[in-house]
Amino acid sequence: MGKAEMNAAPSAAGVRFTVGRDARGRWVVADRDGLVGGLFTDRASAVHFAMFESDHQPGAVWCVPDHVSLKVGRLFDRRPARPAGTSARA
Repeated sequence: MGKAEMNAAPSAAGVRFTVGRDARGRWVVADRDGLVGGLFTDRASAVHFAMFESDHQPGAVWCVPDHVSLKVGRLFDRRPARPAGTSARA
């Protein structure tokens, strides 16, 4: 997959993973459902992970342009997740 193709706008169907940097400069991979992803030290590792997880399907990985920051969601939040149905108070 060439760089120009990876930076093009994604098609409505087929994109499973988005690769880019967050506001802290970390490389982020996130799937469209927010269930699978990771933080990586370099772009090549992030793209490799996304391609492997998508079985190397063409168009499944989209790299956002350099000037766009990805917002890291709950998947990467440092706070431990609470079980469903529990309150914030202990």
